[in-house]
Amino acid sequence: MEKNYKVIDNFLTISEFKHLQSLIVENTDFNWNITTNVAYGHEDKDYNDNFESKLWNWYCIHPIYATIPLSPHFETIASIFCSKFDIKSLIRIKINFYPYTSELQEHAKHQDFSFPHSAALFSLNTCDGFTRMPNGDKVDSIENRIVFFDASKDHNSSTTSNQKGRYNINFNWL
Repeated sequence: MEKNYKVIDNFLTISEFKHLQSLIVENTDFNWNITTNVAYGHEDKDYNDNFESKLWNWYCIHPIYATIPLSPHFETIASIFCSKFDIKSLIRIKINFYPYTSELQEHAKHQDFSFPHSAALFSLNTCDGFTRMPNGDKVDSIENRIVFFDASKDHNSSTTSNQKGRYNINFNWL
């Protein structure tokens, strides 16, 4: 199947990357919101119902931007990343935290938005978690790695079984 994504390792400078890790991953006071279903709203109700009953089917988010800035960290995140993307209109930025599970768990497929748009997923830590791309390929969570793809196509995330959590930043734009 066609490779419909692009992966770039060592995307940020070491100082930019370490600053983000310190701000998000190492910060015990970072503000998280719990979301009780990772792939909420997927059209395949039977498929999604199987996942809704799983105790591991939750994650935390920190909303950065959705129409307006939502976080005191918006300027920091935007100044590091947005000039590196070809953005005509920013849709959303959020930080994700997927919790540790004793066995690696794969979440249901979903679309970030139903209309074609660009997305980037930036990994803040290395773990055995991954994102499964629309063509079925797995992109491993490697710190300072970014993957670009069309998030209107079905894709999915996973938990991690070898770190306390899987941390990434999700960008969506036109």
